[in-house]
Amino acid sequence: MPLTSVDQVPSEDAVLAQIREELVLSGNYFSTYDAELLQALGGTAAAAAAAALVILCTRFLRGRGGTYPETRRVKLTGAILPPVTILGAELVSFISSLPLIRTFGNGPGTFVIKLFCTLFSVTAAWGLFRIVGVIDDELRNFAEKRNRALDNLTAGIVGSILKAAIFLTTFLFIGQSIFDINISALLASAGVVGLAFALAAKDTVSNFFGTLVIIADMPFRIGDRIECGTVCGIVQSVGMRSSRVITDDGTLCTIPNSLLTNAVVFKRNRKGHLKRVIDLGLTYDTSPQDMEKAVRLLHRIMDDFHGRDQREFAPRIFFSSFGAYSLNLRAIVFFKTEYFEEEEKLLNELNFAILREFTHAGLRFAYPTQTLFVQFPQNTDGPPPCSARSSM
Repeated sequence: MPLTSVDQVPSEDAVLAQIREELVLSGNYFSTYDAELLQALGGTAAAAAAAALVILCTRFLRGRGGTYPETRRVKLTGAILPPVTILGAELVSFISSLPLIRTFGNGPGTFVIKLFCTLFSVTAAWGLFRIVGVIDDELRNFAEKRNRALDNLTAGIVGSILKAAIFLTTFLFIGQSIFDINISALLASAGVVGLAFALAAKDTVSNFFGTLVIIADMPFRIGDRIECGTVCGIVQSVGMRSSRVITDDGTLCTIPNSLLTNAVVFKRNRKGHLKRVIDLGLTYDTSPQDMEKAVRLLHRIMDDFHGRDQREFAPRIFFSSFGAYSLNLRAIVFFKTEYFEEEEKLLNELNFAILREFTHAGLRFAYPTQTLFVQFPQNTDGPPPCSARSSM
């Protein structure tokens, strides 16, 4: 790289003269447009002070009334007021600064106007985000009501989709209308990149569509107890890619949504009740009368267990089968809970009650046994045929 000659380096006097000239020009500019500058600064300061005062007063009033429940109108007003206040302050600042902006010329002035338009768009998007937040809360409150088809899962997904749509619309509007970016070419390039990304992340895409299937089909809700493969637990959350399930020992399992849509999912609870199947085996020397007594005892223990039973959740008890070594009874009972801890307490209490009542009634539980028959030939003088019974 050739060295710069000494003649091309400006002297100190030339630099100072240039600085003095620029200061004179700046002084002339401020002296010429001092009214426009004062109007812009005064309008911006007044708008900012008014917006801050309105927001502080709103927060103070909401804090004073925090002990009272907020209505939908109060929530919506609290969500809209800050963005509207800031948008009004930006509009006042723009109007008061417009005479000063016109002095900048076409290039810088147009750029400043575009910046103001960008601020308007971002503030409006922020306000829409807050409105969507209120709608999301209302949907969740509506979902918590009993016997509603809508649940927290759908409410959360709807809120996420609306926020994504607002963000994308704002981004496209700012790029296309304000900064004159060729969105069509950008979208075409994004389509090619998106196709390559979809091929590389097909599992993620399938999990996302699995989430949409869960929303449409409603196989379970948040808080339900499900069983999928070897995992059995309570659904804690459903995301865009996977669902989280807490098992009875407190383990947090993450299951891809595509697996939940392609596998068999068992829902273990219904309307606040948890189904439990209890199998009991009595010895083969139990008489028919004692089997009937066992059924009556189970009904006495399980009917209206911890509260009156609804008709559809009444216990079902019956003589189920003749087993290999026992006469089997099956009891289908619905615990009035959906939580692991409460279920464990109820099951413990029920098992102790069955053991006490059956022991007091003289009913014996069976255990694995095997009976052996030995047959001797009749043309010998050996002992007669005999049988033996042993436990396994």
